[in-house]
Amino acid sequence: MTNKGQSLVIFVLLIPIIFILITLVWELGNLSFVESKYESEIKEAIAYGLRHENENLKEKVTELLDSNIEGEKDIEVSDGKIKIHVKKQYNTIYRAIFKNKFDIDITYTGYKENEKIIIIKE
Repeated sequence: MTNKGQSLVIFVLLIPIIFILITLVWELGNLSFVESKYESEIKEAIAYGLRHENENLKEKVTELLDSNIEGEKDIEVSDGKIKIHVKKQYNTIYRAIFKNKFDIDITYTGYKENEKIIIIKE
């Protein structure tokens, strides 16, 4: 009996596993990029709101967020503090396997202390 073609069979069997790993890495990279973008936009909206306190803050911050990110946005403005909570389902082909691991759920609170803007992730 000869051993011809064994490496071809092994390669064909490994192709789906390699494909799954590559797509998983791709999806995690995209999720990381989107989450980073959301965090930057939220921080910028809070900083804008704290720099422009005399305007209608909630409306301006909501408008700023709506133009830059998607998802459910909860904005609270009270006592010189701005709290923004954003939640979005990130759709992926692995959603059924990992359940809600790919959901974006970010909350930041910002306030001024001694004229310095402080933004904290919760």
